[in-house]
Amino acid sequence: MKKLYWLLIGAVLLSACSKNFQVEGKLTGNPEAMVYLEHVGITNVDVVDSVRLTKDGSFRFKANRPEYPDLYRLRSGSSTILLAVDSVETIGVKADLKNVLDAEFSGSPKSEAILNLRRSLRDRSLEEHKAYAVEQILADPLSIVAYYAVMQYKNGQPVFSLTNKEDLKYYRAVATSWQVWRPDCERTKVLCRQVVNQLTDDRVRANNEAVAAFIEANENAFLDIKLPNENADSIALSTLRGKVILLDFCSTDIDNFSDYIFSLRDRYNAYHAKGLEIYQVYPDQNRLIWEDQVRELPWVKVRTQNGLADPVYRMYNVQTIPTMFLINRNGEVVGRYIGFGKINEGIESIL
Repeated sequence: MKKLYWLLIGAVLLSACSKNFQVEGKLTGNPEAMVYLEHVGITNVDVVDSVRLTKDGSFRFKANRPEYPDLYRLRSGSSTILLAVDSVETIGVKADLKNVLDAEFSGSPKSEAILNLRRSLRDRSLEEHKAYAVEQILADPLSIVAYYAVMQYKNGQPVFSLTNKEDLKYYRAVATSWQVWRPDCERTKVLCRQVVNQLTDDRVRANNEAVAAFIEANENAFLDIKLPNENADSIALSTLRGKVILLDFCSTDIDNFSDYIFSLRDRYNAYHAKGLEIYQVYPDQNRLIWEDQVRELPWVKVRTQNGLADPVYRMYNVQTIPTMFLINRNGEVVGRYIGFGKINEGIESIL
Protein backbone atom coordinates (compact mmCIF):
# COMPACT_ATOMS: atom_id res chain seq x y z
CA MET A 1 0.00 0.00 0.00
CA LYS A 2 2.80 2.37 0.93
CA LYS A 3 4.59 1.59 -2.34
CA LEU A 4 1.44 2.38 -4.32
CA TYR A 5 1.11 5.68 -2.43
CA TRP A 6 4.61 6.81 -3.43
CA LEU A 7 4.07 5.67 -7.00
CA LEU A 8 0.97 7.86 -7.16
CA ILE A 9 2.83 10.82 -5.65
CA GLY A 10 5.63 10.33 -8.16
CA ALA A 11 3.17 10.28 -11.04
CA VAL A 12 1.59 13.53 -9.84
CA LEU A 13 4.97 15.24 -9.50
CA LEU A 14 6.06 14.02 -12.91
CA SER A 15 2.87 15.38 -14.42
CA ALA A 16 3.31 18.73 -12.63
CA CYS A 17 6.82 19.06 -14.02
CA SER A 18 5.80 18.27 -17.60
CA LYS A 19 7.56 20.43 -20.15
CA ASN A 20 4.87 19.90 -22.77
CA PHE A 21 1.35 21.05 -23.44
CA GLN A 22 -1.20 19.58 -25.79
CA VAL A 23 -4.17 20.89 -27.73
CA GLU A 24 -6.88 18.52 -28.82
CA GLY A 25 -10.49 18.55 -29.87
CA LYS A 26 -12.75 18.71 -32.88
CA LEU A 27 -12.99 21.32 -35.66
CA THR A 28 -16.00 20.85 -37.91
CA GLY A 29 -17.01 22.59 -41.11
CA ASN A 30 -14.12 21.44 -43.28
CA PRO A 31 -13.35 17.72 -42.76
CA GLU A 32 -9.88 16.45 -43.62
CA ALA A 33 -8.55 20.02 -43.91
CA MET A 34 -5.08 20.88 -42.68
CA VAL A 35 -4.89 22.59 -39.28
CA TYR A 36 -1.77 24.34 -37.98
CA LEU A 37 -0.59 25.06 -34.46
CA GLU A 38 1.24 28.41 -34.59
CA HIS A 39 3.13 30.50 -32.06
CA VAL A 40 1.94 34.13 -32.09
CA GLY A 41 5.10 36.08 -31.35
CA ILE A 42 5.62 39.81 -30.92
CA THR A 43 6.33 40.41 -34.60
CA ASN A 44 6.04 36.98 -36.25
CA VAL A 45 3.67 34.02 -36.39
CA ASP A 46 5.59 30.75 -36.64
CA VAL A 47 4.25 27.29 -37.44
CA VAL A 48 4.90 24.81 -34.62
CA ASP A 49 3.20 21.75 -36.11
CA SER A 50 0.47 20.69 -38.54
CA VAL A 51 -1.94 17.78 -38.89
CA ARG A 52 -4.82 16.82 -41.15
CA LEU A 53 -8.23 16.71 -39.48
CA THR A 54 -9.84 13.30 -39.32
CA LYS A 55 -13.17 12.75 -41.06
CA ASP A 56 -15.02 13.74 -37.91
CA GLY A 57 -12.74 16.79 -37.42
CA SER A 58 -10.64 15.43 -34.57
CA PHE A 59 -7.03 16.59 -34.06
CA ARG A 60 -4.28 16.58 -31.46
CA PHE A 61 -1.04 18.57 -31.03
CA LYS A 62 1.76 18.23 -28.51
CA ALA A 63 4.44 20.91 -28.17
CA ASN A 64 7.06 22.28 -25.80
CA ARG A 65 5.59 24.51 -23.12
CA PRO A 66 6.86 28.13 -23.26
CA GLU A 67 8.91 29.54 -20.37
CA TYR A 68 6.37 32.32 -19.82
CA PRO A 69 2.61 32.57 -20.51
CA ASP A 70 2.27 32.98 -24.26
CA LEU A 71 -0.10 33.14 -27.21
CA TYR A 72 -0.64 30.39 -29.77
CA ARG A 73 -3.33 29.82 -32.35
CA LEU A 74 -5.00 27.12 -34.37
CA ARG A 75 -5.32 28.02 -38.04
CA SER A 76 -7.17 26.30 -40.84
CA GLY A 77 -7.45 28.32 -44.01
CA SER A 78 -8.37 31.85 -42.92
CA SER A 79 -9.98 30.73 -39.65
CA THR A 80 -7.98 31.22 -36.45
CA ILE A 81 -8.58 30.36 -32.81
CA LEU A 82 -6.35 32.03 -30.21
CA LEU A 83 -4.95 30.00 -27.33
CA ALA A 84 -3.49 31.17 -24.04
CA VAL A 85 -0.78 28.73 -22.96
CA ASP A 86 0.41 29.05 -19.37
CA SER A 87 0.37 26.35 -16.70
CA VAL A 88 -2.43 24.39 -18.38
CA GLU A 89 -1.25 21.10 -19.83
CA THR A 90 -4.20 20.20 -22.04
CA ILE A 91 -6.47 22.61 -23.89
CA GLY A 92 -9.64 21.20 -25.34
CA VAL A 93 -11.21 22.99 -28.33
CA LYS A 94 -14.50 22.47 -30.14
CA ALA A 95 -15.40 24.84 -32.96
CA ASP A 96 -17.04 25.25 -36.33
CA LEU A 97 -14.39 26.62 -38.67
CA LYS A 98 -17.05 28.79 -40.28
CA ASN A 99 -17.73 30.57 -36.98
CA VAL A 100 -14.65 30.35 -34.75
CA LEU A 101 -15.85 33.05 -32.33
CA ASP A 102 -18.39 30.54 -31.07
CA ALA A 103 -15.62 28.12 -30.09
CA GLU A 104 -15.78 26.23 -26.79
CA PHE A 105 -12.77 25.55 -24.56
CA SER A 106 -12.07 23.14 -21.76
CA GLY A 107 -9.12 23.29 -19.39
CA SER A 108 -8.12 26.85 -20.36
CA PRO A 109 -10.07 29.71 -18.73
CA LYS A 110 -7.61 32.26 -20.16
CA SER A 111 -8.20 31.05 -23.72
CA GLU A 112 -11.90 31.54 -23.05
CA ALA A 113 -11.23 35.04 -21.63
CA ILE A 114 -9.32 36.01 -24.78
CA LEU A 115 -12.17 34.67 -26.93
CA ASN A 116 -14.57 36.86 -24.93
CA LEU A 117 -12.36 39.87 -25.66
CA ARG A 118 -12.53 39.07 -29.39
CA ARG A 119 -16.32 38.71 -29.21
CA SER A 120 -16.59 41.98 -27.31
CA LEU A 121 -14.51 43.79 -29.91
CA ARG A 122 -16.80 42.45 -32.64
CA ASP A 123 -20.13 43.09 -30.93
CA ARG A 124 -19.66 46.28 -28.90
CA SER A 125 -18.85 49.90 -29.59
CA LEU A 126 -15.25 50.92 -28.98
CA GLU A 127 -16.08 52.64 -25.67
CA GLU A 128 -18.16 49.69 -24.45
CA HIS A 129 -15.44 47.25 -25.41
CA LYS A 130 -12.74 49.36 -23.77
CA ALA A 131 -14.72 49.40 -20.49
CA TYR A 132 -14.97 45.60 -20.65
CA ALA A 133 -11.26 45.26 -21.46
CA VAL A 134 -10.34 47.50 -18.50
CA GLU A 135 -12.18 45.08 -16.20
CA GLN A 136 -10.08 42.19 -17.53
CA ILE A 137 -6.84 44.16 -17.16
CA LEU A 138 -7.51 45.26 -13.59
CA ALA A 139 -8.65 41.78 -12.58
CA ASP A 140 -5.15 40.41 -13.25
CA PRO A 141 -2.63 42.74 -14.97
CA LEU A 142 -0.02 39.97 -14.83
CA SER A 143 -2.05 37.61 -17.02
CA ILE A 144 -1.62 36.98 -20.74
CA VAL A 145 -5.26 38.10 -21.02
CA ALA A 146 -4.35 41.60 -19.79
CA TYR A 147 -1.42 41.67 -22.21
CA TYR A 148 -3.70 40.73 -25.10
CA ALA A 149 -6.29 43.31 -24.03
CA VAL A 150 -3.90 46.29 -24.24
CA MET A 151 -2.62 45.06 -27.62
CA GLN A 152 -5.99 44.77 -29.39
CA TYR A 153 -6.79 46.74 -32.55
CA LYS A 154 -10.14 47.79 -34.03
CA ASN A 155 -10.38 49.00 -37.62
CA GLY A 156 -6.60 49.35 -37.81
CA GLN A 157 -6.38 51.55 -34.69
CA PRO A 158 -5.20 50.50 -31.19
CA VAL A 159 -7.99 50.12 -28.66
CA PHE A 160 -5.65 51.53 -25.99
CA SER A 161 -3.55 54.38 -27.34
CA LEU A 162 -0.20 55.14 -25.72
CA THR A 163 -0.68 58.83 -26.50
CA ASN A 164 -3.89 58.93 -24.44
CA LYS A 165 -3.07 59.60 -20.76
CA GLU A 166 -6.03 57.56 -19.52
CA ASP A 167 -5.15 54.59 -21.76
CA LEU A 168 -1.48 54.83 -20.81
CA LYS A 169 -2.41 54.00 -17.20
CA TYR A 170 -3.50 50.51 -18.23
CA TYR A 171 -0.39 49.95 -20.35
CA ARG A 172 1.66 50.93 -17.31
CA ALA A 173 -0.31 48.61 -15.02
CA VAL A 174 0.41 45.61 -17.26
CA ALA A 175 4.02 46.63 -17.97
CA THR A 176 4.77 47.14 -14.27
CA SER A 177 3.31 43.77 -13.28
CA TRP A 178 5.23 41.94 -15.98
CA GLN A 179 8.44 43.83 -15.17
CA VAL A 180 8.23 42.82 -11.49
CA TRP A 181 7.44 39.15 -12.07
CA ARG A 182 8.78 38.42 -15.57
CA PRO A 183 11.65 40.86 -16.18
CA ASP A 184 13.40 38.58 -18.70
CA CYS A 185 10.34 37.89 -20.86
CA GLU A 186 10.52 39.45 -24.35
CA ARG A 187 6.91 40.62 -24.11
CA THR A 188 7.83 42.45 -20.88
CA LYS A 189 10.70 44.23 -22.59
CA VAL A 190 8.51 45.38 -25.46
CA LEU A 191 5.78 46.63 -23.11
CA CYS A 192 8.23 48.53 -20.94
CA ARG A 193 10.04 50.02 -23.94
CA GLN A 194 6.76 51.29 -25.38
CA VAL A 195 5.75 52.90 -22.08
CA VAL A 196 9.17 54.47 -21.43
CA ASN A 197 9.37 55.86 -24.96
CA GLN A 198 5.93 57.42 -24.60
CA LEU A 199 6.76 58.94 -21.21
CA THR A 200 9.96 60.39 -22.72
CA ASP A 201 8.00 61.85 -25.63
CA ASP A 202 5.49 63.36 -23.20
CA ARG A 203 8.29 64.95 -21.16
CA VAL A 204 9.99 66.41 -24.23
CA ARG A 205 6.68 67.79 -25.48
CA ALA A 206 5.97 69.32 -22.05
CA ASN A 207 9.44 70.89 -22.05
CA ASN A 208 8.89 72.37 -25.50
CA GLU A 209 5.53 73.79 -24.46
CA ALA A 210 7.07 75.20 -21.29
CA VAL A 211 9.89 76.96 -23.11
CA ALA A 212 7.43 78.40 -25.63
CA ALA A 213 5.35 79.79 -22.78
CA PHE A 214 8.48 81.04 -21.02
CA ILE A 215 9.73 82.84 -24.13
CA GLU A 216 6.33 84.42 -24.75
CA ALA A 217 5.89 85.49 -21.12
CA ASN A 218 9.30 87.12 -21.01
CA GLU A 219 9.17 88.65 -24.49
CA ASN A 220 12.09 86.43 -25.49
CA ALA A 221 14.40 88.04 -22.89
CA PHE A 222 16.37 85.65 -20.71
CA LEU A 223 16.09 85.79 -16.94
CA ASP A 224 19.39 86.66 -15.34
CA ILE A 225 21.43 84.26 -13.25
CA LYS A 226 24.21 85.21 -10.84
CA LEU A 227 26.12 82.40 -9.15
CA PRO A 228 29.66 81.70 -7.85
CA ASN A 229 32.24 80.11 -10.14
CA GLU A 230 35.09 77.78 -9.17
CA ASN A 231 37.00 80.74 -7.71
CA ALA A 232 34.00 81.83 -5.59
CA ASP A 233 33.50 84.91 -7.81
CA SER A 234 29.85 85.67 -8.61
CA ILE A 235 29.36 85.71 -12.38
CA ALA A 236 26.12 86.93 -13.96
CA LEU A 237 24.71 85.50 -17.15
CA SER A 238 23.99 89.06 -18.27
CA THR A 239 27.73 89.82 -18.46
CA LEU A 240 27.72 87.79 -21.69
CA ARG A 241 24.93 89.77 -23.33
CA GLY A 242 25.83 90.65 -26.90
CA LYS A 243 27.31 87.20 -27.47
CA VAL A 244 25.61 84.03 -28.64
CA ILE A 245 25.18 82.16 -25.34
CA LEU A 246 24.74 78.44 -24.74
CA LEU A 247 23.18 78.25 -21.27
CA ASP A 248 23.82 74.69 -20.09
CA PHE A 249 22.26 73.12 -17.00
CA CYS A 250 24.57 70.18 -16.33
CA SER A 251 26.00 67.98 -13.56
CA THR A 252 29.18 65.98 -13.11
CA ASP A 253 26.95 63.10 -11.97
CA ILE A 254 25.29 62.53 -15.37
CA ASP A 255 26.09 59.36 -17.28
CA ASN A 256 29.10 59.73 -19.60
CA PHE A 257 29.97 63.16 -18.22
CA SER A 258 33.39 63.09 -19.92
CA ASP A 259 31.83 62.37 -23.33
CA TYR A 260 29.31 65.14 -22.77
CA ILE A 261 32.08 67.64 -21.98
CA PHE A 262 34.10 66.55 -25.04
CA SER A 263 31.03 67.17 -27.23
CA LEU A 264 30.54 70.58 -25.64
CA ARG A 265 34.22 71.43 -26.08
CA ASP A 266 34.04 70.51 -29.77
CA ARG A 267 31.30 73.08 -30.28
CA TYR A 268 33.09 75.66 -28.16
CA ASN A 269 36.27 75.22 -30.21
CA ALA A 270 34.33 75.44 -33.47
CA TYR A 271 32.25 78.52 -32.67
CA HIS A 272 33.94 80.51 -29.87
CA ALA A 273 35.98 82.64 -32.26
CA LYS A 274 32.72 83.57 -34.02
CA GLY A 275 31.10 84.76 -30.80
CA LEU A 276 29.80 81.72 -28.90
CA GLU A 277 30.04 81.70 -25.10
CA ILE A 278 29.00 78.95 -22.70
CA TYR A 279 27.49 79.60 -19.27
CA GLN A 280 27.27 76.29 -17.41
CA VAL A 281 25.18 75.80 -14.24
CA TYR A 282 25.90 72.84 -11.93
CA PRO A 283 23.89 71.58 -8.91
CA ASP A 284 26.86 69.59 -7.50
CA GLN A 285 26.93 69.58 -3.70
CA ASN A 286 30.58 68.72 -3.14
CA ARG A 287 32.34 71.98 -3.98
CA LEU A 288 35.90 70.60 -3.91
CA ILE A 289 35.16 67.66 -6.22
CA TRP A 290 33.22 69.95 -8.56
CA GLU A 291 36.06 72.48 -8.71
CA ASP A 292 38.53 69.73 -9.54
CA GLN A 293 36.28 68.44 -12.34
CA VAL A 294 35.59 71.75 -14.06
CA ARG A 295 38.61 73.98 -13.36
CA GLU A 296 40.27 73.39 -16.75
CA LEU A 297 37.17 74.05 -18.81
CA PRO A 298 37.56 77.28 -20.82
CA TRP A 299 34.04 78.69 -20.37
CA VAL A 300 32.00 80.08 -17.45
CA LYS A 301 31.09 77.46 -14.83
CA VAL A 302 28.92 78.29 -11.81
CA ARG A 303 27.38 76.23 -9.05
CA THR A 304 24.09 76.53 -7.18
CA GLN A 305 24.44 76.53 -3.41
CA ASN A 306 21.43 74.31 -2.72
CA GLY A 307 21.55 71.90 -5.64
CA LEU A 308 18.46 71.29 -7.73
CA ALA A 309 16.32 73.12 -5.14
CA ASP A 310 17.74 76.44 -6.35
CA PRO A 311 15.07 78.75 -7.84
CA VAL A 312 17.05 79.00 -11.08
CA TYR A 313 15.84 75.52 -12.11
CA ARG A 314 12.20 76.48 -11.59
CA MET A 315 12.82 79.82 -13.29
CA TYR A 316 13.95 78.04 -16.46
CA ASN A 317 11.60 75.08 -15.94
CA VAL A 318 14.47 72.60 -16.12
CA GLN A 319 12.97 69.09 -15.89
CA THR A 320 15.93 67.10 -17.21
CA ILE A 321 19.67 67.32 -16.62
CA PRO A 322 21.37 68.17 -18.93
CA THR A 323 19.22 70.82 -20.66
CA MET A 324 20.58 73.62 -22.86
CA PHE A 325 19.14 76.99 -23.90
CA LEU A 326 20.41 78.97 -26.87
CA ILE A 327 20.34 82.77 -26.46
CA ASN A 328 21.03 85.15 -29.36
CA ARG A 329 22.97 88.43 -29.29
CA ASN A 330 19.82 90.39 -28.40
CA GLY A 331 19.29 88.31 -25.27
CA GLU A 332 16.41 86.34 -26.77
CA VAL A 333 15.93 82.67 -25.90
CA VAL A 334 15.64 81.01 -29.30
CA GLY A 335 15.92 77.31 -28.50
CA ARG A 336 15.90 74.58 -25.88
CA TYR A 337 17.79 71.32 -26.34
CA ILE A 338 18.03 67.97 -24.57
CA GLY A 339 21.04 66.40 -26.29
CA PHE A 340 23.24 67.70 -29.08
CA GLY A 341 21.07 66.51 -32.00
CA LYS A 342 20.25 69.83 -33.71
CA ILE A 343 22.23 72.28 -31.64
CA ASN A 344 24.86 72.98 -34.34
CA GLU A 345 22.11 74.12 -36.69
CA GLY A 346 20.73 76.42 -34.01
CA ILE A 347 24.13 77.96 -33.25
CA GLU A 348 25.00 78.48 -36.90
CA SER A 349 21.62 80.08 -37.62
CA ILE A 350 22.25 82.93 -35.17
CA LEU A 351 26.03 83.34 -35.54
